[in-house]
Amino acid sequence: MANGGTRPRGSVSIATRNPRASGGSSSQTAARILIVIDKLGVPVEDDCSVEGATRVVQSLTRLEKLDFWMRNSDYLADELMTEFEEQRLPETVVAPAVQRMLGANAAGYHYPMMRFKFGAYEPVDNALSKLKSTGLVTHRRGTDTGDRARHDYFLLDAGEKAVTDLRATVSGAAWYDLQAEAIAYLADSVQGSSARIRQYEQPEYKGASLGSEIPEIFERARLRAISLNLMEAPL
Repeated sequence: MANGGTRPRGSVSIATRNPRASGGSSSQTAARILIVIDKLGVPVEDDCSVEGATRVVQSLTRLEKLDFWMRNSDYLADELMTEFEEQRLPETVVAPAVQRMLGANAAGYHYPMMRFKFGAYEPVDNALSKLKSTGLVTHRRGTDTGDRARHDYFLLDAGEKAVTDLRATVSGAAWYDLQAEAIAYLADSVQGSSARIRQYEQPEYKGASLGSEIPEIFERARLRAISLNLMEAPL
């Protein structure tokens, strides 16, 4: 697993951190990861050596960057608006997604992330350990990429059944299904490195100091949505 590094001077201490900044409990993080791999992973090849694998997310970097957009709907909404302005996505797709991600209910699903050397980062070891120990997910080391060894994360048959059961029993899972579907509209979601570059183009994200919480951009994104006639101004 990648190491987030030591906490830089001037960063947010554990005692003062937003309690939601860890992504929720390990069970909540595990549920999100299941949905990410199920919805945004690619089907495994016929000659895959991982028995029982159905889908895979290649690299921890991509898993981290996808989790950032899952947890930060304001940033994802802003990216969809860029796609709309550049005429790569139609209003019929962007408007309902933006209204949901910037609406009153969005705050309940907002889990900020910390800014570290490789951008938004939150250790997912406990959640992955939970998924691996129960036979839902496994990982294999892939090729080396830069200064971090690549690990690929596979959804197993049991994990596919578990995520189906999750959707049937946990109402909040529907939100993350919609988040994953919205992420899939971004061509840059295919590779973790591309997603990382795109996220760094957000000034608040880029400007966050190492070890600090990446600030939310709900208000800026709402004003942009109103100016694009994707949302109505509040009365």
